[in-house]
Amino acid sequence: MIRELRIDDRLIHGQIALTWPKAIGVNHIIVANDKGSQDTTQQMTLKMAVSGNVKVLIRSIDDTIKLMKSPKARAVGMMVIVNSVEDAHRLYHSLADIIERINIANVGRFDGVPNKEKRSIGSSILLTNEAEKSAKMLISEGANVVHQVVPDNKEEQFKNLI
Repeated sequence: MIRELRIDDRLIHGQIALTWPKAIGVNHIIVANDKGSQDTTQQMTLKMAVSGNVKVLIRSIDDTIKLMKSPKARAVGMMVIVNSVEDAHRLYHSLADIIERINIANVGRFDGVPNKEKRSIGSSILLTNEAEKSAKMLISEGANVVHQVVPDNKEEQFKNLI
């Protein structure tokens, strides 16, 4: 079961490593990122950021889908992290039945696309036209899409922000 599919352009950082696993009751994190799955230095860095009691896997989007289709993986509560709304949409298409919520937390700040080509939603979300389209599709397809940067923040339904 994917308790949280988080969209965060930094993937794993302090908020993820220290607060989210405990807040949502998981000890498994999958970073679903095609580029990261091929970069051993980034994999080491991401794994080092998390405490020893949380298991971290870094997989491509396709490998994450394959992994999460196994009954054994479905039985474990997990957090999956991607760095784009489009990747979240790809995962949702294949795994909608096991995703409890999608949290668009921090996105679009480090993707190399000029900010003038994006729509700003709050202080941590910059959406390209394609990302905004993907977010709207997730909402229209019935996904529970929220915005909550840290567990202490109030959860906001993303449809009310967009």
